[in-house]
Amino acid sequence: MTISGQRRVALYGRHSTALQTATSSDDQVAACAPLVNLLGGRVVATWLDPEISGYRRDRPGLRGLLAAVEAGEVDLILCESLDRLARDAEDVAWLGKKLPYHRVQLHTISEGRVDEIKFAVAGLMGAIFLKHLVDKTLRGMEAAVLAGRFPGGRAYGYKRVIQLDEKGELVRGLLAIDEAKADMVRQIYRWFAGGLSSVDIATRLNAEGIPAPRGGEWNASTIRGDHKKLVGILNNPLYTGRLVWKRRHWRRDPDSEKRERRYQLRDPSEWIEVAVPDLRIVDDSDFEAVQAEMNARKRTTTSLPLAQGNRKKHLLSGLIRCGCCGSNYTISGKDYYRCAGQKERGTCDNRLSVRKGPLEEASLTAIQHRLLTEDHVRLFIAEYEREATRLARIDSHEADTARIRLQQLERELGNLYENLLAGIATPALRQMIDERETEKARLILRNATVDRGVASQPPLPTPSVLQAQFRARIADLRTTLADPVVRGQAASIMSRLIESVTICPDEPEGPAAEVVASVASLVAYAINDDAAREGGVSSSRAVSGLSESSRIHMGAVL
Repeated sequence: MTISGQRRVALYGRHSTALQTATSSDDQVAACAPLVNLLGGRVVATWLDPEISGYRRDRPGLRGLLAAVEAGEVDLILCESLDRLARDAEDVAWLGKKLPYHRVQLHTISEGRVDEIKFAVAGLMGAIFLKHLVDKTLRGMEAAVLAGRFPGGRAYGYKRVIQLDEKGELVRGLLAIDEAKADMVRQIYRWFAGGLSSVDIATRLNAEGIPAPRGGEWNASTIRGDHKKLVGILNNPLYTGRLVWKRRHWRRDPDSEKRERRYQLRDPSEWIEVAVPDLRIVDDSDFEAVQAEMNARKRTTTSLPLAQGNRKKHLLSGLIRCGCCGSNYTISGKDYYRCAGQKERGTCDNRLSVRKGPLEEASLTAIQHRLLTEDHVRLFIAEYEREATRLARIDSHEADTARIRLQQLERELGNLYENLLAGIATPALRQMIDERETEKARLILRNATVDRGVASQPPLPTPSVLQAQFRARIADLRTTLADPVVRGQAASIMSRLIESVTICPDEPEGPAAEVVASVASLVAYAINDDAAREGGVSSSRAVSGLSESSRIHMGAVL
């Protein structure tokens, strides 16, 4: 049956990996075309996310689709199946609330019209599917390890072996020694045992043009690694003929839109170790000599409480970039930042060291006096008013709909009570009365809540108030720099306000730093530190792409 009316339709397609057909997302959209006419709509937009996992919420196509939904530009979404839009149970439930809120329907080829029940079932099935997939994958990897096969990833010094089983299928995880790279592994062990540092070794390898394990340039950390985690060229037990697996417990970060994977190190008692003598590259004596050399070079460190040890100590950590090679500036010694390309890899000529404290102060000064201008405040106020008006319009529309439904419920309840007074007191009649009374109470409560919210909405702040609040907030932030207990909180706030600090050593007037800050985050912080994080009505959404920069003369911070 064709539904009358020209509803605005958005088409969506997504496929996960490059192993699928390159046109897979386009094929999904093409398959939805017959439904457009059947449902009486017209296509106003098409959004695609090729080669992106459905577990990620930050997909560009999905973001564009939801922006169109929030702007009221779409009445109906069509896609092949619900798992094209979302796989994670939390995301499915989120969409199940978000789309009805904006009065947008979802139709798929597989499920038809997706209502509340189908959203709930899809979330449950997705969670079950993911759990079974993880369990099957881990069982398969453990079986491969116990058979002496490599479970995955890359291993420098080895090459893949192509071999088919009796069924003609590829046997995964078979490795053989790559002699050219194995010689390089042995040379690295000899250099380190002979007294060269990991930085010296990385510099020499880069100077000779030898590609790193993943291509590109060598880092000192690639060579040195971490003894506790058994990572790095100098700590890999595979080079001694021991395959160690299940060291790490991987989890997806639920607070990340990319669903990045994080891990914890398991207890060594849970590790699985298998002897693979055919893959030995380094003799035990050479391996032990390197371990002894690393132990001898360890610096004595003062033990810190766990919470303090895990706290971010440096205000601009992860934000400083080298203007010559683009590498991060990392802490060097106690009070200086240096280019990691020069410090770790020896591939950058930028030897400029920058004092930590003065650079932090200069960056805060740039924010306080140069980046929050009256033009920025006026832009924020305009965007704030526009967003508030849009939300008020949505609330008003929903309130009107609720009032119409309340009038309808009053009529229905009147008819039902007349039947009850006439002696028709069946269980079905009582159930219908209870359901409508419950819905009526819910709508009355909702309208009262909306009315109170509108009545209590504070007036918009004026530009002068914003500027005064900003100066006060930044002043408070500056006072925390000398307090190690709350310094981590200050660093977290700065990572939201500042996008980058680029060190430019060869400027005509001397070394300079360019501080780039998000105007949206600056103003949101001035009003309420939690505004951007909590997703309230703020400039963080309306002007999220707006950034401004300010240059700092570096003479005082070298």
